[in-house]
Amino acid sequence: MDRKEALDYRNSRISQNYNAEPESFDQAGKYFSDYTSSKQWTPVSMKGSYHPEDQKLVRNRPHDGSVGFEVLVPFTTTSGQTVLIDRGWVGSGDSNAAPKSDVPAPPEGEIQLTARLQAGEADTGKGAPEGQIASINLKDFAKDLSYPMAESGYGIMASEDPAPPTSPSALGEPEQDAGPNLSYSMQWYAFAILVYVAYGWCARQKVRNDRLDAQLAAELEQYYGQFYDEQGRYIGDVDEAIVLRQIEMMDDMPSHMKAIVRPKPPRQRKHVTDEELEDAYMDALERDRASRAEDSGRGPTPG
Repeated sequence: MDRKEALDYRNSRISQNYNAEPESFDQAGKYFSDYTSSKQWTPVSMKGSYHPEDQKLVRNRPHDGSVGFEVLVPFTTTSGQTVLIDRGWVGSGDSNAAPKSDVPAPPEGEIQLTARLQAGEADTGKGAPEGQIASINLKDFAKDLSYPMAESGYGIMASEDPAPPTSPSALGEPEQDAGPNLSYSMQWYAFAILVYVAYGWCARQKVRNDRLDAQLAAELEQYYGQFYDEQGRYIGDVDEAIVLRQIEMMDDMPSHMKAIVRPKPPRQRKHVTDEELEDAYMDALERDRASRAEDSGRGPTPG
């Protein structure tokens, strides 16, 4: 959001200052020597003359999708103060080393000039050919002059009166663009909200699914429980293989449900019941009687 606020502040200066009524040099001339960002783009009207002999070109300046030069010329007002004026843009040649054509000369003699206030630029540390500079660094520009020049702000030419026959291409009004920062911020806020929404939805779904799993497990346990007794012996009417096959087909069920619905293995009996002892005793008697009857039927063996 800090970038958004910075862009909003920049846009507010453009909308408030760019098309405002020009201030006189007596009112606003001090900002060329003591620049303040609140006066950026403020039109300042002044009377004086150019120093065409000290003209320089600043390199690698974009304009309408092309790269070229901006034309910088010192201007001395009738009050004796000198400020730097950016007269506009000229296209570069094939090599981008020089302008494509001759640079339009500034008007001669005393003129009425309106320029919009702008801050000087930092030194890029890059070199440039004779008559050219890499950035609008006012202190470096002033070093090559034989007279003092304001070193805090400069002016972007808005109008010259009288106007010369030809002039560099005027630098257009800057766009008021909020940039992507607001949308990025909104996206991050939306993502944060979605995280909480998704977390809540997942938690709700888990509770719901657990409840459904438990309900289904209870129903299956009740259904398959009817086929087995407490000792795990099969007591159903249908073939046990069919029931076991149905249970095996439930492999996509949660593991905890499988443990619930699958029949438990028969328990190991540690003690023999009285009924089982009685049955075993009766079986033994029956086998003994059958054996005696078989022996008596054979009779004695002849000698």
